[in-house]
Amino acid sequence: MAEAMDGNGTERKVFRLPDGVEPPRTYLRVITPAPNADFLSQLIAERQHLPPQREQSRAPVDEAVNAYDRGSRIAVRRMPAGYRRTIVT
Repeated sequence: MAEAMDGNGTERKVFRLPDGVEPPRTYLRVITPAPNADFLSQLIAERQHLPPQREQSRAPVDEAVNAYDRGSRIAVRRMPAGYRRTIVT
């Protein structure tokens, strides 16, 4: 608070803002990418002393192609249970 003279010659207190107000600081944010789920599962398994997981089994390519080929040749298409082909009014 500062004091100033009134028009009558009396002193009165006047509130003034400080002169050196600094702008708020901006902080640099370091964004790290999310860790890989496979890596995290390995860490958890190691910490809990779990046995290692086996590799995912996959069919050979020719078996997969043959399965898709057989599926495309099915003549009778079956609709799921409860599916209606016509609208009931």
